[in-house]
Amino acid sequence: MDIDIKIPNKVKLVHEALLLRHTVEFQVDRPVQAWQWMNQTRSVPDQQEWVRPEVTDAWLRCLEDYCLPLGNYANWDNYPVIDAAVDHHKPVNNIEELIKQLSHNFHVFLKEAGVMMVLTTPEGRLLYVAGEQQFPGSFMTRMHVQGANWCESILGNNGIGSTAVLKKPVAFQGMEHFLSVLHPFTTVGYPLLDDTGNLMAIIGLVSDHQESMNSLFAFLHLICVLVNTNLPLAQNTAAQKRVLEQIHFNPAKKIQPQLSNSAISEELDTLINKAVKLQTYKIPILITGESGVGKDHFVGLLKNAGPRKDAPLIAINCASIPHDLIESELFGYESGSFTGARANGKPGKFMLADTGILFLDEIGDMSFDLQSTLLRVLETSEFTPVGGSKPIRVNVQVVAATNVQLLEAVEAGRFRRDLYYRLNGAQIHLLPLRERPDKKAIIQHILQRELNAIAPNGEIGICPEVLSLIEQHPWPGNIRQLINVIRATLYTASSQLITVKDLPVDFVAELKQFTVTDAATVNSLLLTPLIDHSPVMSLTAWELHGIKTALKDCEGNISMAAKKLGITRTTLYKKMDRFGLNREGDGLFA
Repeated sequence: MDIDIKIPNKVKLVHEALLLRHTVEFQVDRPVQAWQWMNQTRSVPDQQEWVRPEVTDAWLRCLEDYCLPLGNYANWDNYPVIDAAVDHHKPVNNIEELIKQLSHNFHVFLKEAGVMMVLTTPEGRLLYVAGEQQFPGSFMTRMHVQGANWCESILGNNGIGSTAVLKKPVAFQGMEHFLSVLHPFTTVGYPLLDDTGNLMAIIGLVSDHQESMNSLFAFLHLICVLVNTNLPLAQNTAAQKRVLEQIHFNPAKKIQPQLSNSAISEELDTLINKAVKLQTYKIPILITGESGVGKDHFVGLLKNAGPRKDAPLIAINCASIPHDLIESELFGYESGSFTGARANGKPGKFMLADTGILFLDEIGDMSFDLQSTLLRVLETSEFTPVGGSKPIRVNVQVVAATNVQLLEAVEAGRFRRDLYYRLNGAQIHLLPLRERPDKKAIIQHILQRELNAIAPNGEIGICPEVLSLIEQHPWPGNIRQLINVIRATLYTASSQLITVKDLPVDFVAELKQFTVTDAATVNSLLLTPLIDHSPVMSLTAWELHGIKTALKDCEGNISMAAKKLGITRTTLYKKMDRFGLNREGDGLFA
């Protein structure tokens, strides 16, 4: 049935949806880079090819009109999404009843496709929800409670809230959303208008399938047809079923249990506790370590564990902002302070981080002449916006990070000595991956996480040779490189069995270059042909291998083995019981 042809002309359906379905068929070029740029500079990137114009306009509203918090570390658990009770109006009540009367086929379709359908007021307040409601994360759990506010000024751009603003079909996927909490999802909104063009309600769909936007539009368009017309399809459940069969959705993946913080080793936990104590007394923290060791991730951990966990965390990359803009980015500016300035001025990073944490990443690359200005602010906790006349006092915990040897930069005259000692109230050094005692546990944690994401049912196996090479690699790029290599290997593998030939070329080259002491072993692993009866390391077998190895290496010491694996003693005992292992790592599966 051609639904579009059958729509009566008098019905106020928004036909722009059909055009929008085609505009989102192309792959969005660089939403990740665009969002990260915005996160660092708190300004929308000028590069037009990075994101669609609709996304750029929505981000500007979020930044300038709503002044929403931005960043990966915002505290979403206490975010205000539920207000007072929702006022019901007669047109909305009628639409809600029509949706509830849709056949059982629709509800089964939604559940199987892993899609949540919502009906909201014209303002974006939730009235009714159907379909999938078991999305991961505590935040989304609250978003299907009656009264939850999908308004753009609260939740940033999203299909439902942005439809309320624009009164036309809107869709966003992944990092096109302003708030990071919506990055795992695709959101689509469709307005229901009366004969005079007034917005009566919004029907929206939410899915954690990044590839499903066109299917969402097709389904949503069908729903709106049924609600707005008296076509036979609206009363014929058999016809509805036949139409639903034409809408392609991949079956929803089962939600995997979240990996616990057991991956945080005892050494890292000690560093976090140290950072929390330093925050209590507002002592500046300097985090050092090679590129890729996870300094930004560590800042997120110390923030969530510390006394400022409910306050904003504002990050700025000191190396990525042009020299002539960094002062206005840090301290903001008043209206009319320079050509091109916004009419209402702009708050700087220090103002946005008030009562929270300001994370100065790559501080070693800050220009020398700006260092004196930063020093003065750190000493007085006061700053004056560009073009302003009155100083502003803030309460900010400063955390700086660098992969540069700052003392060497001080001796070379590239970094102010007084600023170094001001920032270095206490130093926390993160070891490179190759030197960490929990290296194997980290590899296990990341590999299991990535395998769960791509093959939750364990369809992908890993040869022991591959696992051995990954554990032997020196990882000069640290955890960032490890994640990239694992993802590249999994997503480009030629079959469901990961073999040595699937490893990236640069990974193998680095392994030969750095592992000179065991070159013969490495070459033998790389040159050994894979025969059909080679054992396949499934997730379960890989986990068993890791536990047996840890128990044997630690000679049956449970505490040491648990520490080496990055898990608690209780968790280790449960796994030993499941695999039938004794303290020496022997047992049923030995």
